[in-house]
Amino acid sequence: MLDLRSKLIGLQNEGIKIKIGIVGVGQMGSGLLANLKEIPGMEVIAVATKDMNSTINFAKEVGYKEKKIIIFDTDGFSKDINLKENLLDLRKAKTIQEKMEIINKVDIKDKLIITNDASIIPALKEIDVVIDATGKPDIGAFISFNSIINRKHIVTLNVEGDVTIGPILRKLAISSDIVYTVSAGDEPAAIKELFDFASCANLKVVAAGKGKNNVLDRYSNPEILKDFAESKGSNPYMMTSFVDGTKTMIEMACLSNATGLVPDIRGMHGPKADIKDLVNVLIPKKDGGILSKTGVVDYVIGDLAPGVFLVYTTDSKIVRRDLKYLKNGDGPYFLIYRPYHLASIETPLSIAKAFLYNEPTIEPGFGFVSEVMTCAKKDLKPGDILDGIGGFNCYGLIELHEKVKKEKFLPIGISEGCIVKRKISKDEPIKYDDVEINTDSILFNLRKIQDIQIG
Repeated sequence: MLDLRSKLIGLQNEGIKIKIGIVGVGQMGSGLLANLKEIPGMEVIAVATKDMNSTINFAKEVGYKEKKIIIFDTDGFSKDINLKENLLDLRKAKTIQEKMEIINKVDIKDKLIITNDASIIPALKEIDVVIDATGKPDIGAFISFNSIINRKHIVTLNVEGDVTIGPILRKLAISSDIVYTVSAGDEPAAIKELFDFASCANLKVVAAGKGKNNVLDRYSNPEILKDFAESKGSNPYMMTSFVDGTKTMIEMACLSNATGLVPDIRGMHGPKADIKDLVNVLIPKKDGGILSKTGVVDYVIGDLAPGVFLVYTTDSKIVRRDLKYLKNGDGPYFLIYRPYHLASIETPLSIAKAFLYNEPTIEPGFGFVSEVMTCAKKDLKPGDILDGIGGFNCYGLIELHEKVKKEKFLPIGISEGCIVKRKISKDEPIKYDDVEINTDSILFNLRKIQDIQIG
């Protein structure tokens, strides 16, 4: 089997390219658009964005010529641009079928489509792989479901959506003989590489996880973090999900569902520990650590960030001898770690694996082992509207799926827009019965189907 790079160069030499559509042109999506332009055997042919002007300017900045940019507009976007001759107004088209009838009459070969309508991306017949770079579970549900209907591979950077409806998306994708996968480059995929390595080498996984990039403040919010987020080129809501820990919970739930590893306690331990300390901390209590069991997911606050780790052991005296000889420590617990993850820069690896080999990078192959429940970030009263992941009034904690199901806790992925029905105290878990949910959304209905079919 040729390596991925050789395979991609081979495609390019044959005049073939993997045609890609991206939904979401924020920090991750924009970096992906720039990087993919230079990779042989790959071509971005369409992007969907909320900010048309900035995306057009960014595309030109990274080398797309004006005459190669074509705009499909369904929201009345027309001002402040010099590309009116390339502007296709789709406002009169009311359905996706009507939009595609118009679009299919346009020559889009060797063009970059920029649109403010995400529904166009999965429907474009030219596209092979759809990238969800939104981070929004509701949008991810729409994009992934429609990609499956149109038989497009899905590579998602939307881990938030994966821990909400990933198992049903995977099942639907398999039935359509396409790939649904979380992207390489994010922490779950980077840790999964270590997990696969250790498992194939017959090593026992004790704990696997990530270094948290920032301090933990459950009660932070987008207003507090506005300036900090802007200084990092990040969305304040996304930054809040990092700081309040919800994103870490989501990432480790994704890993749990892909490996069968579990959280040792609700919310995980999250100790302060440097790299050298991990083999003394994330080990069983009987050996001086903090774990009540092995085979767990967790995170640490310390010098490991932004890397990932895996603590392992072996019952074999011979293997322990060899590990010591190879300068991996004295045992009985050992560490492997990767001191980086490259986020969307690694996404092309997942695109190539999906297209060339029909293989996912990381998927919820164990179904629902863990998920992320919703907790109140402050005292809530009837009529309050939950603003979801990275917002002002709730945060998430990882918990075993069976406990979430039994207690009827509200998954964080479907919390946005829910209306509070009773007084809820700060830090109190929020249950389905505590809120009114929009039951018309595709996200909720996929979740409902998943609960019935997968449990």
